[in-house]
Amino acid sequence: MPISLPPVFHVGIIVEKVGFSARYGFIRTGSSEIELIQPLDGRSPYTEFLDLHGEGVQHLAYVVGSIDQYLEALRATGEAGRVTFEATIAGQTRFVYLDGLAHGPAIELIEATGEDA
Repeated sequence: MPISLPPVFHVGIIVEKVGFSARYGFIRTGSSEIELIQPLDGRSPYTEFLDLHGEGVQHLAYVVGSIDQYLEALRATGEAGRVTFEATIAGQTRFVYLDGLAHGPAIELIEATGEDA
């Protein structure tokens, strides 16, 4: 049973240096975005990626209604993937990185969790 994904929300690209002081920069490209990520300090999925691969596309991001329901649907197809990172930002947005679903970038699932969800 194939799992369908919504349109790509953004593509995350790891870079050594960005021409601005923000940690995250977004470039709108029509219906999706390119996310530039500059790790500043501490270990993270981003510094691990840089150490292993150098600059490049680290993840493809998709907004889903429920991360848990999506992960359950993946498990039901035998395509569980491995959650390598999970976080919630300001109680409003939850996201996870999945690895092992394809030979390429990680998959980021994003879910709105706050009052406006």
